Amino acid sequence: MWSTFRLRLQSKWIAWLNLGLIISIQDAGNYAGFPGANPTMGKDRLEHQNPVAEFLNHKLVVIGGRDYGGPTPAEMYPNNPFIPFYFYVTRNAKDGTAVGGDEKISRDQALRIFTVNPAYATFEEKVKGSIEAGKLADFVILSQDIMTVPDGQILSTHPLATYVGGRKVFAAGKTNF
Repeated sequence: MWSTFRLRLQSKWIAWLNLGLIISIQDAGNYAGFPGANPTMGKDRLEHQNPVAEFLNHKLVVIGGRDYGGPTPAEMYPNNPFIPFYFYVTRNAKDGTAVGGDEKISRDQALRIFTVNPAYATFEEKVKGSIEAGKLADFVILSQDIMTVPDGQILSTHPLATYVGGRKVFAAGKTNF
């Protein structure tokens, strides 16, 4: 089934690129081991679901997000934005199962999917999406550097402070930010 779908996709890449199509990928929770995983999908379909690397290789703009499913007894914070970040750079499900390793992307690419590219998609790349002079000062201070920590530590990252327009809107307890 995936090979038929992939063939249809391959015939669309140039048209999508010429149209300026922006791919919005949502919720890595659809993967094995993550909350909401669909066990009926089968390994072949899971291997190629959200083919992020393929989209990027075809020069398409990809933006990421995370659908909020609300807390469950198994996971109190399912809206953790580092779940899709972790999945896209490792293609490892929460249970450690590797899913579609050929679709891994770099941490730089994943960061762009959640910062610069969404600003571009909303025609706001001149005012936000990256830390530059003259742009809005929207940023988060994290508990660790997600660009350098070992893969297995990405999911334990949490915000220490959040700034919007240069003003602090959140600070974790007992921090100096």
